[in-house]
Amino acid sequence: MVRDDFDWQGYRFPKNTRVLLDLYGTNRDRRTWIDPEAFRPERFKQWNGSAYNFITQGGGDYYRNHRCPGEWITIELAKVGTTALTRMMRYAVPDQDMSISINRFPMVPRSRFLIENVASLIPVREETAPEATYDLIGKQLQSNERGIRKEH
Repeated sequence: MVRDDFDWQGYRFPKNTRVLLDLYGTNRDRRTWIDPEAFRPERFKQWNGSAYNFITQGGGDYYRNHRCPGEWITIELAKVGTTALTRMMRYAVPDQDMSISINRFPMVPRSRFLIENVASLIPVREETAPEATYDLIGKQLQSNERGIRKEH
């Protein structure tokens, strides 16, 4: 939301106008990125930690500036998801259409992201009851008589 009227590069932005950043376009700008469509995580190996290098969660100090209120839970969920996909299961990625339309929101691959032949890498012990539940790090959880889950 625009706080005060201002002009930028010939455009007028009146107060209280809602604006959206073009993150897809910004992250693929050839003036900033060499071969922007290529997956090269090593580009960020020398990242200096500045919040202004990435737009994803806003910039500046978390306690004084605008930041996403869900930032910390999002980061933790990304860590759990990455761990699950890389250390806790085996799967195959079939051929699929990974093209992205910039005219759709949210922008996701046309075929989404498909995996098949999924198998858990967490061993199941024979003494485990069939109705037992495991959390994402393989600890067995069991419901007590009041329905509260506890570690077993």
